Amino acid sequence: MTLRTLSIAKFSRMKNLRLQALALLALTAFLFWWRLGLLGLIDPDETFYAQTTREMVQANDWLTPRIFDAPQFEKPIMFYWETMVAQKIFGDNELAARAPSALFATALVFLVWIFGRRVLGERAGFLAAVIFATGMLNVFMARLMLTDISLAFFVTAALYGLWMAAHDEKHRNRWVIFQFVMSALATLTKGPLGVLLPAFGGLAYLRLTKTPSPLRGRGLWIGLALWVLIAVPWYAWTLAGPNGAYFWEEFFYRDNWLRFITAEHPRMNRIAGVNVSGVHFYPEMLLLGMLPWMPLALSAMVRGWRMARESRGVLFVVCALVPSLVFLTAAQSKLPSYGFFLYPPFALLMGYVLDRWLEAGLVGRGEKTYAGALAVVQAVAVVVAPLVKAEHREALPYAAIISVPLAAAAVLLLLGRMRAWAITSVVASVTVITVAFTGLAPVLEARVSSRTIGEAIKSHRRPGEPVLTVKFMVRAIAYYNHEAPAAVIHGNAQPWFSPHPVKVLVSSEENGYAGLADFVAQHGSAIVAAQPVELERITAPGSRFPGRCELLLKTGDRVLFRVTMPPKVAAN
Repeated sequence: MTLRTLSIAKFSRMKNLRLQALALLALTAFLFWWRLGLLGLIDPDETFYAQTTREMVQANDWLTPRIFDAPQFEKPIMFYWETMVAQKIFGDNELAARAPSALFATALVFLVWIFGRRVLGERAGFLAAVIFATGMLNVFMARLMLTDISLAFFVTAALYGLWMAAHDEKHRNRWVIFQFVMSALATLTKGPLGVLLPAFGGLAYLRLTKTPSPLRGRGLWIGLALWVLIAVPWYAWTLAGPNGAYFWEEFFYRDNWLRFITAEHPRMNRIAGVNVSGVHFYPEMLLLGMLPWMPLALSAMVRGWRMARESRGVLFVVCALVPSLVFLTAAQSKLPSYGFFLYPPFALLMGYVLDRWLEAGLVGRGEKTYAGALAVVQAVAVVVAPLVKAEHREALPYAAIISVPLAAAAVLLLLGRMRAWAITSVVASVTVITVAFTGLAPVLEARVSSRTIGEAIKSHRRPGEPVLTVKFMVRAIAYYNHEAPAAVIHGNAQPWFSPHPVKVLVSSEENGYAGLADFVAQHGSAIVAAQPVELERITAPGSRFPGRCELLLKTGDRVLFRVTMPPKVAAN
């Protein structure tokens, strides 16, 4: 091969890399950033983090997370640093709240691309990045104010560092140091998981391949020193401070250990009411979260372990995925967001399978059957889903629009047109975001956010009138009303998994809504932000509540109403 030929090949390769980078940048710019601040913050998690960030900024306190003017330690400090910087840049708004997630999700797409090219091959790496960027759970997570996105980035980066350290002896020390730095940042983001998750994948791979550990020599000692320098000071400062005992109980005991051994959301562990310890939960989330790539996701699950025998790169990806999946399944508290860090290695595995599909098509009658069937099911399910509940039927026209590219993709898959199927699947994701943030946006806003109710309180509230709310909405009402509610209405005196410094009015049908009745009797009236079911229970025929309720505003799944007491009751 002549020097001229080599130069042309190198130029073509660089041009191809630039085109791939531009394609990924365009996808992430639209899917993650377009109209990022359009929807109000979603209850209850986004408003929890947003209210905490606001209070930290207002107090100029960069070390102690706080909510309702009291310390809270559900998560470590790294995420709050990210959101505080964003609020300083963009202001106190929805865009600032979500910008760190969108930024880390964008970086994660490019990390998957780089990781995949190195481990699985150039085309497989690019396909994996496209799949990750367009999987629906990934897209919506990138648009949410949650800690899990930056955690996933740091964990994936640490795994990449381990792979490189094990296979690049010349630069082993720098990769070991890189791995420790990423693990430290993951630890500062979500605690012990920052160490455990990369360790699960790395140790499994080293043991299965009998590869000598790259964690040795100068790189190990410098890496350990940097890990301690980055991860330890904030934990040490907090534990040694006046909130040390509370921090230990809240973060290490309650939010790590107790969430591992007990279910904060028991329904996630059940099928048809039967407790099965949630063994189905995260495999289902991996499959459903990868819409519109569900046929490919199922194939990756079916073929994954067999393909791991084909190359060490695929084996490493499987090791990065499976031990952490087992760990999450063993944990009793489960949520879709908890498993977000599984999606980068899963997308890498799917990219490898898609690379094979583009070369040789679907393999065997079994794969053709389940992949084709699932392609049809996901297209039909999008239309059927709004029909399940009457209140969701307003979304049916938008669901029909989304189903068009999904249906086209199903036809193309059944015909074996794999390249066209992949392109149409990308179009389907673009269609979802286009619809969700144009015509469907008001419907989503009414269903998932309390912004309208929170902002309406000031126009309906009488001078000095107390504001009450329910557990689910308390953070949102504080955030959008710029004032913490006077109390929360709930059937239990301690309604939260982690305690909140908010007064609770113990009120239920069983006690005649005594807590609410006594409170309103003392104040004459109160304005209440709640979900419709709360108002329905209080005003239902035969209700024992002695007061009167006046509906002020209803929007989607939120209501604002005023409660007053008859003069005789108030006098007592």
